Amino acid sequence: MNNRYYLLNLILGISFVALLTSCGSKKGSINAARESYIKKEYFVSGDNYRKVYSSTKNKEEKIEAANKAADCYWLMNDMKNAESWYRKALKVDAKNADNQLRLAKTLKNNQKFEEAIVEFKNYQKLSPENSQLVERLIKGCENALKWKNEKTRYNVENVKGLNTRWEDYAPQWFKKDQLYFTSDREKGVSGNTMYGWTGNGYCDLYTATYKVDKKNPNNITYQLPVLVDKDHLNGKLNDGANAFDARFTTTYVTRCNYDNNLKGKSCRIYTSSLTGTEWSDPVPLEFSSDSFNCGQPSLTKDGQIMYFSSDMPGGYGGKDIWFVTYSKRSKTWGDPVNLGPIVNTEDDEMYPFIHEDGTLYFASSGHVGLGGTDIFMTKGSVSDWSEPVNMKSPINSHGDDFSIILAKDKESGYFSSNRDGGKGQDDIYRFSMTPLVFTLSGVVRNAKTKAVMPNAVITLTSSNDTGRVVIKTDQVGSYKIVLKTKTDYELFASRQMFYDSKMEEKSTKGLEVSTDLIQDFELNSLGLETFTLRGILYDLDKANIRPDAAKILDSLIIVLNKYPSLKIELGSHTDCRADSLYNIGLSQRRADSAVAYLVSHGIDTMRLVSKGYGENVKDSAAMHCNCEGPNEREQGLKCTEAEHQLNRRTTVKVLDIYWEKPKPVQAAPPRGTPRAPQGRPAPAPRR
Repeated sequence: MNNRYYLLNLILGISFVALLTSCGSKKGSINAARESYIKKEYFVSGDNYRKVYSSTKNKEEKIEAANKAADCYWLMNDMKNAESWYRKALKVDAKNADNQLRLAKTLKNNQKFEEAIVEFKNYQKLSPENSQLVERLIKGCENALKWKNEKTRYNVENVKGLNTRWEDYAPQWFKKDQLYFTSDREKGVSGNTMYGWTGNGYCDLYTATYKVDKKNPNNITYQLPVLVDKDHLNGKLNDGANAFDARFTTTYVTRCNYDNNLKGKSCRIYTSSLTGTEWSDPVPLEFSSDSFNCGQPSLTKDGQIMYFSSDMPGGYGGKDIWFVTYSKRSKTWGDPVNLGPIVNTEDDEMYPFIHEDGTLYFASSGHVGLGGTDIFMTKGSVSDWSEPVNMKSPINSHGDDFSIILAKDKESGYFSSNRDGGKGQDDIYRFSMTPLVFTLSGVVRNAKTKAVMPNAVITLTSSNDTGRVVIKTDQVGSYKIVLKTKTDYELFASRQMFYDSKMEEKSTKGLEVSTDLIQDFELNSLGLETFTLRGILYDLDKANIRPDAAKILDSLIIVLNKYPSLKIELGSHTDCRADSLYNIGLSQRRADSAVAYLVSHGIDTMRLVSKGYGENVKDSAAMHCNCEGPNEREQGLKCTEAEHQLNRRTTVKVLDIYWEKPKPVQAAPPRGTPRAPQGRPAPAPRR
């Protein structure tokens, strides 16, 4: 078992891109290769097996050399060389199903997704019992092809100020302006001692102070990283992948006691306390036994639950994510509990990070992913978790992506990756998210004519506050407004002289990309353009407003106050029991009387027009007894008194439903008054 399996990425996170240097004779020794392989010195073993393959005439040795050289590159995560050597291994050992599977996986890691699908199907022929595994891996290739062109909010950049040509990974926030991370760069605690698995040094914890530009939060400068307390927290072997409590006074760190002679047994989680600037000697936690591996801890905000990765018995295969609960009474951690088969698979789940909102992030080689290990997220508790969601590109790549941490607002953070284009092997990357922008737009139209409606009112209420937002449509009936994130909205349209629209609902909850939501409206007219108001009647040869007519006019006042853009004509009529010219004057006095009543009750006189129609037959209320014609007096005698009363009336006609009161014209200054040039005060007049 590799102690850095937990520190770097549980075997799959170990990158190797340096050229192999010469070890041993040019011919290579099969025995030396075997010995270093047993000791997990894959850097040395791979070099020897490569030489044996090139020089041996023995068929069995050649098969062994090809297989083992490929495995060494695989275990060092050098996928480009691993691909080449698995092809060679399959030429001399064509029915080796393990090599066939790893060839397909290396192709996937090297972004050759179409080729990888072919090789996965070839593996399926050799191992039909593993069809379910193959389908999952092929699905990962198909997703990679689909997702690579999808737009996301993530912006990813290599943190060059922290990275070297070695392994740099597992970042953690420390206080407000520092990062802790793990690195096997030169001049660590163990000096230049080489770790045989990788050919690099041993891992240590480093810290770097950073400064954020207030004007541009994504512009961050990092000071030169330094070793963390090499007398205590960092030992002579591999240390790293740590977590802090909320006060940054306690850390939990992964320490592995493997050395080049394999004298140790495992990786364990240790705890250490900070006094001033010095950490105490780390003490192992009881649940992390010497008989299996534990590492990569993450704490909940209250410090009561710790998530970690382990290959302890009782898991689902490979490395699983577990958790333990802290007992304040006994001041000890409880028994580990497995997160269950929704999160854990037969492969490896590693590097958990629990966000304060309850979202768990982790790396996995078992769920459908783009590369070796991808980063996933899930929500839940204990052993009840939602189906993990792949964070897609550019967070995930064809390589190994792991050890993510996120800020409180989840809009930025750091993670580790050995993707192409990095500064070294495993590098630290920072991500930020393009702000989400949600807008709501639409057009308001007349439901009957479909004409656009300027100055219609859109009223919005949101689930996040009790206030209302009111906007008007422009000259082409359109509106547009910016919405808040994670908010439900209710909205409706209204316009004077029209019925309000029905209430509509829109929401920005669950939206992960900037979106312009659309909501059009159609409004139905109130029908007031041609409304009829009956009952404004007059006594014979009178123009005064009777009490019964006043009640009708009062109802008209209510309508006019409710719809201040309504301009009307009050047209009055008479019966025919007088001279036509006299009746014209009488009807005008009646119309003026109705207007005067409305004005006395606060209606703007500019909204009112009075018109006397006399005994005009076109407007007669009793058509069969009109008085027009050569014998109008005789004709009028045929009308009953009730019919004459119907003709002594005032009617209402709508002239304009969009009337606006003219703005007052500013009076011109009197002659001789000096006028100031625009933008300047008027000069004082000369005396």
